[in-house]
Amino acid sequence: MTYGVIFLALLLVSSTTLQAEVEGDAARQRAWDVLDKSLQGGIFQSQEALAAIASIRQPDASAVKRCIAALRDKHPQVRQYAALALGELKSKDAIPYLQSALDDTGEVAFAAAKALMDLGDSSGEEVIIAIIAGERRDTPGILQNAVRDARSKLRHPRDLLLMGAATASGSVFPPAAMGLEAVTDTAQLHGSGTPGRASAAAYLAEDSDPHAIPLLEWALGDDNHLVRLEAAMALGARAGRASVAKLEFTLADHHNSVRDMAAASIIRIEDRNGAEVAAGDPPGCTLAEPQK
Repeated sequence: MTYGVIFLALLLVSSTTLQAEVEGDAARQRAWDVLDKSLQGGIFQSQEALAAIASIRQPDASAVKRCIAALRDKHPQVRQYAALALGELKSKDAIPYLQSALDDTGEVAFAAAKALMDLGDSSGEEVIIAIIAGERRDTPGILQNAVRDARSKLRHPRDLLLMGAATASGSVFPPAAMGLEAVTDTAQLHGSGTPGRASAAAYLAEDSDPHAIPLLEWALGDDNHLVRLEAAMALGARAGRASVAKLEFTLADHHNSVRDMAAASIIRIEDRNGAEVAAGDPPGCTLAEPQK
């Protein structure tokens, strides 16, 4: 093989790589356009967008910036979701903003405290203790039963910290469920086998079978939006750049929550330079080295 042929081959590879990067940047921008539209909508739309952004699960600078901005929203429900999302994004840069949010209303303060603890910062411990001890009048309504149960079991509120705050908050705000209270029609959960299909889509995110990703792409066309939402989230966790086109098609879904999750998944895939993730690996692991 002559040097000229080698040079042309290298030039072709470089051109293909550059084109993929340009296309990836364009897809990312379209995804942020979808999420920004939701963030500028009403309370529920903003919550859906923040829940989707939380699914990125790594400190994407654009995601963190938008969540920090949402901490100043006039609606406490939106500020609450923003705080929770910052905890899921694992950004240390968010710590001072979350510390300031500890002085917010009960729901927001609790969310900020939980996020700070998730980030390894102890600033929120006193808020958690105060809520469990019942020292605050504005204890979030969603936690009242948990607080009552915890107080009946514990001799001292500080014992809760030894349990990792599991009794009061372990399953209140899991990432996949963060937006469901804003987007789910409960009756739909009991029809057409939706729970089974949605659970199957979520399960495929952990399935090492090579057919998992094509099945998830197929599930993006399901007739129930909860199944499409789970499929979009799972693709964000597992799929590579080859699935971005399918997710981009989903940006036109008639359910806002599905559009937002598809957008967040596109950003998540592009954040790892389009590499696939092996089932069961941590969020940052990829099947291939990121392209330089």
